[in-house]
Amino acid sequence: MLSPLARQRQQAKQQRATATQSVVAVASQSLHILLAELDNDERVLKGFSRIDEKVEHKRAVLIPKYKPYVEAYLAKGDTYHNPLLSKVTIWLFDVEDFETAIAWCDKAIELGLTTGFKRDFPHLCADTVREWAEKMSTQGHSVEPYFSQVFKKVVHTWRLNEKATAKWFKFAGLHLLRDSNGVPRPAAVGDVETLEKALALLIEANNQYDKVGVGDKINRVRARLSALQTGKNL
Repeated sequence: MLSPLARQRQQAKQQRATATQSVVAVASQSLHILLAELDNDERVLKGFSRIDEKVEHKRAVLIPKYKPYVEAYLAKGDTYHNPLLSKVTIWLFDVEDFETAIAWCDKAIELGLTTGFKRDFPHLCADTVREWAEKMSTQGHSVEPYFSQVFKKVVHTWRLNEKATAKWFKFAGLHLLRDSNGVPRPAAVGDVETLEKALALLIEANNQYDKVGVGDKINRVRARLSALQTGKNL
């Protein structure tokens, strides 16, 4: 037989459980309504024929509409699956609001949240930022601070698959070798330290995934280093 104190504790526990269930039920009901609106909004979005029009619609209409709900969800630390999180995160990447998108991915990973599709949040963030960085680098634009910010996570924190990890090391190495036109060209680099850093990154890319396609560049960097060390022009 339970003592009066034990009975009170049990009742308090049951009350907390009931209250939690009620909050989840209300949140789920609100989320159900929002997801119905999302379906309609995505149909409207598909009606735009141009990518730039879609991006602008996300920036001006959809993100301002749904962002506050996702921010509130993340702030509460809830762990139920919320499709709005992954959807709006992708939109943020699309409009190049990387600061917010990366921060949301970090929070989602911390809470153990799922995207609802094949790629998890580390792979979603890593793949998207790398693809953006590759485009910026080719055009001669800066890739900072987002490249370094995410690369640190790829190296030290996230457990990406071998192929995704290799692509990051490959990009990091090639980025050091780009000439004024944005082309990775070891012959254009005259600094031995830079070449050695690039070589180490490319070798690690190959170690991670030997089909990543860095063999030729590794040979060219080694040849360039040899030429500089022997005083030959190459």
